[in-house]
Amino acid sequence: MGCKLQIVATLLAKSGKSEALRDALIPAVDAFRKEPGCEGYILLEDRKRAGRFLTYETWVDEKALAAHMESPTMKALAPTMQEFLDGDIKQDFLTVLRSA
Repeated sequence: MGCKLQIVATLLAKSGKSEALRDALIPAVDAFRKEPGCEGYILLEDRKRAGRFLTYETWVDEKALAAHMESPTMKALAPTMQEFLDGDIKQDFLTVLRSA
């Protein structure tokens, strides 16, 4: 039996590329939410640091996350992210200790 994955990913836009990255990420969220195994996908932007984006994602298991990383939407988004990102995406894998 798989274990749910809670992930926070941090994406930093290159200087002057915040708006372009934002415009690329926003429409992808709806597609990601429809993927099998996605239980939640939230896109956030740091209010104090424009161009610093975070996602909060919940996947039913590692298989669903692997499929997400190979999804048509992610593959289409990858070249844009490479163009606009300052460095690699940082992913933190978390465990829920208590929820509402």
